[in-house]
Amino acid sequence: MANTHSPLDQLADISEPALVNAFALPPLAWFAVAVLGAGLLYVAWRLYRRWRFFAAKRQALALLATLAGKADSASQINQLLKRVLLHYQHAHPALTLPVAQWQSWLAAGHSATVPDLTNLLYSPSADPLANEQFYQFAQGWLQSYNGKAPADYTSGGQHA
Repeated sequence: MANTHSPLDQLADISEPALVNAFALPPLAWFAVAVLGAGLLYVAWRLYRRWRFFAAKRQALALLATLAGKADSASQINQLLKRVLLHYQHAHPALTLPVAQWQSWLAAGHSATVPDLTNLLYSPSADPLANEQFYQFAQGWLQSYNGKAPADYTSGGQHA
């Protein structure tokens, strides 16, 4: 008699391997990932704090940009520079200096030239060229200011 069974009936079913659900890293690798993550969080936190620290400087630069080209802006620019210094170093000795010594202190802290502030601030007629020069100086000073101005100044005499 003939064999009626098919050879396909003798084959076993294919069994699939078990599904791996966990991401298997060794414990030391998990530690390295945790340290790297903590380091990235720390760097992000420090950058955020630095960004917040220089918010007053960014705001002063934006306010300075609104004063560009105005004929009577010298007094406002001077006040802006003093406010920035007051914000970051509230007990700085330069805040109480007379105008001539304040000008000398400003000139010592930046490479650009400062116009004569006495004439610029107290003259009845505005000098547009000196105003523009003071604006350019203030912009450069603010951009280079790092929140820690030196207390001493080389020219201008003793602090009164």
